[in-house]
Amino acid sequence: IDFNGTLVVKEPAGKYLKREILGTSGFKPSQLTTLALTRLCADPKNTVYVVSGDSQQNLEMAVGNVPGLGLAASNGACFANPGGAERVWEYLDFGVDWNAVKIVAMPIISKFTARTNGSFVKLTHSSIGWSYYSCDPEWGSLQASHLVTELGEALRSFDVRFVALKGILEVVPKKLHKGHIVKQMLEEEQKKSAVDFVLCMGDDISDEKMFSSVINFASDSDERNSYAFNVAVGKKPTKASFFVEDASEVGNVLVALSGDVRLFERQASYDGSRASQEDFFS
Repeated sequence: IDFNGTLVVKEPAGKYLKREILGTSGFKPSQLTTLALTRLCADPKNTVYVVSGDSQQNLEMAVGNVPGLGLAASNGACFANPGGAERVWEYLDFGVDWNAVKIVAMPIISKFTARTNGSFVKLTHSSIGWSYYSCDPEWGSLQASHLVTELGEALRSFDVRFVALKGILEVVPKKLHKGHIVKQMLEEEQKKSAVDFVLCMGDDISDEKMFSSVINFASDSDERNSYAFNVAVGKKPTKASFFVEDASEVGNVLVALSGDVRLFERQASYDGSRASQEDFFS
């Protein structure tokens, strides 16, 4: 499940850039959605992951309190499998010499940081980020576009690409995308036992890679009684076969899947819905 725009409502970039918080409504999923995730993760037959483009720290702050929930941050560059008393994070190697990339990129990024008040550099295991979410939105966006152009020329010989997130410009390996980590998750689960149900939900272009991985996994599966569902949040051109309107409907689906009638009744009382649990699967 994607995080921003799927588990939580995505806010406009301008609103995000003027505040020192994530570009999400309240940053965390609703209480009912969190309870539904907790219920789903408590079932030993289920394996649940949240896959986000956000940082490891921010993702843990948002949903790290859900026991047994697997997490994948930075679009899958690092991940923590579910299970165990404490989360153990692992980091993927995409064959990029980040020390060499930093030697070339950091002088350019430092120049833009000096000229853009409120910006700063964020370094992770597999990315170099330039954050401008505390800057004036218009000036920050303009400087980010110029930075992409200059870095693009300087880093042409490296196997990297640029990702524009909410107030952050990142340099990441070209091979890094959400579909890679989803493929790995599904293959690992298949080794343990037959996978008979897959649900993948996301809201933007970065999630299309996840949908592709699910489609490929389902087409290669020998399981006759298995089901795979890709669900896009919002109507748009997509590889997903199903859609929901917004993040609140994602919460409704998770509550229904949890099988907890009390949660479903609470959800219905909040939104005035009279739908039954069976409606989600008809």
